[in-house]
Formats: sequence, C-alpha cells, structure tokens
Amino acid sequence: MITFEDVHISYGKNEVIKGISFEVNEGEIFGIIGHNGAGKTTLLRAMVGIIAPDKGKILVNGVNPLERKPQIAVLFESTKGQSFLRLTPVEDLEFYSALYGVDVDKERIHEILKIVGLYSAKDKKLYTFSRGMWQRQFLARVLLPDFPIIVLDEPWLGLDVSAQRETVELLKRLKKMGKTIVLTAHEMPLIERVCDRIMLINKGRKVIEGGIKELLDRLEWKYEVSIVGDVESLNPIKRDGKLIFYVKDLKEFLQRLDFSKIDEIDIKPISLEEAYLRLLGDKND
Repeated sequence: MITFEDVHISYGKNEVIKGISFEVNEGEIFGIIGHNGAGKTTLLRAMVGIIAPDKGKILVNGVNPLERKPQIAVLFESTKGQSFLRLTPVEDLEFYSALYGVDVDKERIHEILKIVGLYSAKDKKLYTFSRGMWQRQFLARVLLPDFPIIVLDEPWLGLDVSAQRETVELLKRLKKMGKTIVLTAHEMPLIERVCDRIMLINKGRKVIEGGIKELLDRLEWKYEVSIVGDVESLNPIKRDGKLIFYVKDLKEFLQRLDFSKIDEIDIKPISLEEAYLRLLGDKND
C-alpha cells in the first residue's frame, strides 16, 4: 500500500533522511519511532506529498503522491485553534467538511463523534474541552473524509494516562474498520500495545523494522537490574554508585543472586527503542 525505496531528503545542505526503505501493508498499524530530530515527521510529510525526496521513490497505492494527491487523512502535531473555541464539536466538523470538500450530514458527524467518544459532548463549546477531548476532536476531523489511510504525528502528545489509553482503544477500533494507520510517537509502551509493526530510525537512517514480538525476541537483553550490594563477581557495569546488569532471562539471573549480600535491587523493563538505540551507540554518525 505504501512503499519507500532508498529515499533521501535534505533541507539545504542538511540531509535528514539517508536512504530509508520500508513498506506499510494494507490494514495494519505501522509505527515510526526515534528520538527528536531522527526524521519521523519528515517521512510523514513526504508520504502525503508535502515535500519531495531528493532521491528514491515513494508510492501510495502505486501512485507517486507528488503526481496525484493520495487519499490520506493527516493529523500532524496539533494545538488548540483560538478561532474555533466557541464552536461545538458538531459545528467544528461541519466547518472542516467544507474545507475537505466532502458532503457530510449531521448523521455522519454524530457517528464520527460516537467513534471518538465525544457524542455526549456534542453540544458543548470547544473551549471547555480538556487536552484529551481536543485530541479526540482532532481525530474526528481526520475521520471526516473516510479515507483508507490515516497518518498521525504524535497522537499521544500531552495526554494524561487515561486519555492515552482511550486513544489506544480508538486506534484499535479504526483498524477493525479497515483503516491503515501510520503513526509516529515516543511512548514505547503505547507503541508496543497498538502497532503491528514498527520501524526505528536514528539520525535519518533505518535501524530496524519488524513485528513487535519478533523484535523483542531478538533483543540481547530485556531488563535493566540495578543493585546496591556485593555482586562484583557477576561483572556488573558501575554507574552512579550502583551496579547495573542488562539481562534477557530475568528468572535465571535472579536465581544466581545471593540476596543476603544485597541491600537494594531495582528491576526496570527496557523499551524496544531504548534497547536498540543503546546497542546501536553512535554507529549512525
């Protein structure tokens, strides 16, 4: 459905995308992850035809997005628009349907508000909305044209835990409706819950791509164990007065410990992004 082949993109003399290739399959949720400045948003902008690659090929359903505008609904990082604060969610969507040039009646708008969980607030003014409600309203705007592909840039940005969870469930519902979703994010626990496949990029290059379970199974370690005590014989890494271990089989590692010699122990699961970027080091320089 979406194909990138050896894509290079530069801003002036600064090359921000350095030969990235990947594919997004129909009906999946595909996540692009990486640090700020890694090139995530640039890939999305190229995908929807906002910017052109300097080299390489981009196809959406077999068509170059620069030659014909693809049917992709886009939500880039959003802030509250002051001009719309006194509108209701229904009025806001009526306005955006005119911008999209689509004929959407009240019944369809009510259906969209039910999908995003805002139907009960359909008569409220937007200035009364919480950050989570605003994010759902942004998603409602994306659903207006009923395009098969949805592109979301940081959909969990600024949301509290409850709103993050609601957005995860919404994305899962959209997938069941047959939508193909491409998103960028920093919140790895949420990425791991919602995405079928991910691509990790670092400094404009692809590090790794694949299914969540597949990539987790390939990790050399999955936990960071921090210990205060006498465990020098296990060859720890020393950091900030603590002894650090990176382990894959947590049960086997704990069985090796003599807890009578341990004053403090802290176990932290390592995210997929953190693990691969630590393994990578500075190889992408």
